[in-house]
Amino acid sequence: MKKVFITLATVSLLYGLMREFTFSKVLLMVGGLAAIYAVYRIPVRAIEAMKYPLIVLNLLVTALFFVYPKIYLAYPFRVAIVFVVFYAIMFYLVSSEADQKEFFKDLTALSILFFSSCFNLYMTGEILLVISFSLALMLALFIQDRTAAIPFIAGYTFIAIIFTYKQGAHLFGSGLTGLAPVEKYVLLLSSFAFLVTSFAMSMKQSALTRTLSFFGFLYIATDIFMVLGARMSNGLLYQPAIFLVLVSPLIGFILKSEGGRA
Repeated sequence: MKKVFITLATVSLLYGLMREFTFSKVLLMVGGLAAIYAVYRIPVRAIEAMKYPLIVLNLLVTALFFVYPKIYLAYPFRVAIVFVVFYAIMFYLVSSEADQKEFFKDLTALSILFFSSCFNLYMTGEILLVISFSLALMLALFIQDRTAAIPFIAGYTFIAIIFTYKQGAHLFGSGLTGLAPVEKYVLLLSSFAFLVTSFAMSMKQSALTRTLSFFGFLYIATDIFMVLGARMSNGLLYQPAIFLVLVSPLIGFILKSEGGRA
């Protein structure tokens, strides 16, 4: 029954995201569904082993931009960088909670990773994605009872906002156009359904995939709310490819948890 509910929520989320079914969007949807199934079939040990490669890859991308600041990256590579940024912080956030590091060591590691991620997004022209992600990150730290780190993340986010204006971007605009009220409700309700489902699963058992899916959908729901409610001028809803790349593994994590594999 839960799998049926997750499937219906997935279809609703994809419908609200795509709206008009062009050939390219249908291909994106098929690719997203294939990614969900692939993640569902991946062994949990393989997922657990992704933490350090993603973090190292994120730092390597930062080093690459320092050495070659004017390097041209095609759109698929920019999407891949956003994926690495998102999941590098997510994996660190989940795993560091269990490590119980000292505050200053944890803050130093989190700060380095956050600055690296912000820099990578700035260089790819996606710095505005930091706003919603920072809000979700602060909520996650509050849930984890790591409130001492929240003022630092808030300060880093303020610096990121300054860089958005330096890049010529504006934080708020007219909102996402061409979206009917029913489609807005579909997006909000489907993302909220995933958030509640992943939260209930993480409370039932603190497994890696369950916690990852909860914090991931905390960001997805925050971003959708910022775009639709606060009319943020950029976000995941403006970029279906990035949205699917980020959300597909999260749905796969929920299905894996529901299937008793995690």
